[in-house]
Amino acid sequence: MPNTLLLIAVSAIILLPGYPAYIGAYIALLAALLALLRYGLPERQVLRHPSVLAIMVAITLVAIAVPFVYRSAQDVLAPLLILPVLSAIALGMLGRPAGWVPGVTLFAKLCLAGSAIAVIGGLYERYGLGIYRPGLGNNPIHYSSLAALVGCLAMVGVVGSKSPWRYGFLLGPVFALGAATISDSRGPMLGAVAMTGTGMVVLLIWLWRETLFRLAVLTSVAVAAIGLVILVGSGNTRVAGILESGLNIFRFTGGTDDIRAALYSSAMEILKTSPIVGVGLGQIMVTAQTLFPQQGEVFTLENLHADWANFAAMAGGLGLIAWLLLLSAPLLLLIEPNARRDRPVVLGALILFVGQFTLGVSNATFGILPQTTLYAVALGYFLVRARRLQIGLA
Repeated sequence: MPNTLLLIAVSAIILLPGYPAYIGAYIALLAALLALLRYGLPERQVLRHPSVLAIMVAITLVAIAVPFVYRSAQDVLAPLLILPVLSAIALGMLGRPAGWVPGVTLFAKLCLAGSAIAVIGGLYERYGLGIYRPGLGNNPIHYSSLAALVGCLAMVGVVGSKSPWRYGFLLGPVFALGAATISDSRGPMLGAVAMTGTGMVVLLIWLWRETLFRLAVLTSVAVAAIGLVILVGSGNTRVAGILESGLNIFRFTGGTDDIRAALYSSAMEILKTSPIVGVGLGQIMVTAQTLFPQQGEVFTLENLHADWANFAAMAGGLGLIAWLLLLSAPLLLLIEPNARRDRPVVLGALILFVGQFTLGVSNATFGILPQTTLYAVALGYFLVRARRLQIGLA
């Protein structure tokens, strides 16, 4: 049963792109809940793991801010929005009781398949149905964020075995960038580039002496370059100006993206006026509406469209600390010496950290969302592997 729950959670959230990702997220969360109910008490020692402590402290910090900012029932929802991350803890409890867990190669195959399904679906919507920004029924940014993280996580398969075919997992980042580009989403584009760059640097350090690796890298780069040239030729404006467009994500003023600058500036204003506890989830858009009434979108958006900004607004400095703790959870896996010696765990932790950080700079990735569930389930998978390494089962 433990291995089945883990496999169901991982498969459901990785293989279903676009709108079906919500179904996958619910299935994964249900599997995590069953794991918690069945193994929560006997495996409670997991709660002492540094990654788990970081998650629990993060949720606690957001909850602490609620009484100080409470104005409506919506403010109480702030800590509930990040509860899906608890599924990482629940799945982590499966490490000891499971006699068998999905290996790194199987995990990477699922990631490669998931990213391929996403990019094929996106291509069909873009060129078959004529949809300018495909999302497979989901928000294009959410669709491409999921595909970007899934595709880049496939890179762990390169260090998961000795088979010469393992270099095929380098197509994962190609599919990731392809999905982000097809959907014309600059945040996921830059996220895919950042994750790919991080993964490739690590792999180059480990594998540069291998001829097949060098050939695989060159092949992947060639495929990606050809794909980008084709997309630019088909009129994809974001690709043609990806650097300039991408930099606008980080600009508060002086860029062409006025609404994003307004959202970020309002978050900074909240930190100035209420630096410790923020203004609460229920008032998250009030400052933006007050400062930038000329930007009509501030009256229709539900949040500030960036993780750091949302955490700053709903819980101030406590929220920012909580955000950093959630981001640090994968890196804290590497505190254990056995985990640091395991290349799949090291690479997976780095990709998760870089991915969730860069994707969250320009979009909300923490919430009752498939993106949050994907992050949590992937973290839970590597937590299982790290624990099994620690107790000598892997």
